[in-house]
Amino acid sequence: MVYQKIFQIVRQKELSEDLAQEVFLKIWRKKSDLQINQSLEGYLATMAYHEALAHLRKKTPELYQIESELQENVLSTNAHLEIEAQDLQDRIERAINELPPRCRSVFVLSRYEGKSYKEIAELMEISIKTVENQMIKALSSLRITFKDLLAIMILLIIILL
Repeated sequence: MVYQKIFQIVRQKELSEDLAQEVFLKIWRKKSDLQINQSLEGYLATMAYHEALAHLRKKTPELYQIESELQENVLSTNAHLEIEAQDLQDRIERAINELPPRCRSVFVLSRYEGKSYKEIAELMEISIKTVENQMIKALSSLRITFKDLLAIMILLIIILL
């Protein structure tokens, strides 16, 4: 019953066992001064409740410090990720700008504006086959440019899993 009362509050098996044992040790130490004015079950439940709360009060400052440190780490990580994302975006834009003009136009119309090959062909007054070839050329060039980045991203995904 003491264990159950403590477990309801702290929700950790081993900790609840330790705190229940502490309740009984306190009773043992104070056995000569002990005066129970209620049922033994009620007295034990009250002691269990107070022992669990005392533990939580004692641990709360540590938890706040840990939580604070975690929040700082998250903010730092988010800022770092934003910088990394911006750097990556800059690299992508530079790589796209380095494509030949027609190739760049086809790529931007397809990937950024969501146009179909047929729409691009009509808009640029070229054949669909030319659009396909320009896209192959653009993707091939970008794949070569970001080959090292792809390997790093795969490693990060593996590490994070």
